Amino acid sequence: MGVMHCPLCVGLAVLSAVRFSALALLVWQRFRPEPAAASAGLLPV
Repeated sequence: MGVMHCPLCVGLAVLSAVRFSALALLVWQRFRPEPAAASAGLLPV
């Protein structure tokens, strides 16, 4: 039948995609080699 058969399913699919994107962003920020704050000069040296 597909995901588009009811508004509740569409809402849950969108919510799931947003949660996954947020988690992926957190993991990417945690494990990248150089933090953004250090490269932007925001940390005191």
